Amino acid sequence: MTAALVIGEVIFGLALMAAILLQTGYTAGMSGAFGGGFQQQGAYGGKKQGVDELLSRATVILAIVFAIITLLLARVW
Repeated sequence: MTAALVIGEVIFGLALMAAILLQTGYTAGMSGAFGGGFQQQGAYGGKKQGVDELLSRATVILAIVFAIITLLLARVW
């Protein structure tokens, strides 16, 4: 049981990291923080579409499953 939870923790952890890293950023980064760089119109208030929406939902689901597995692993360990 413990081995299955550890394996699940690793798999869901890697999947969660991938889902977070694949999402697009909506800010100009460090250059935007200091007033430089180009900012697109509507970049902040727009609705997520397509792949962005899918990755956003996948991130929430993966985070919930990861948290549940972590709690179960802490309980069993």
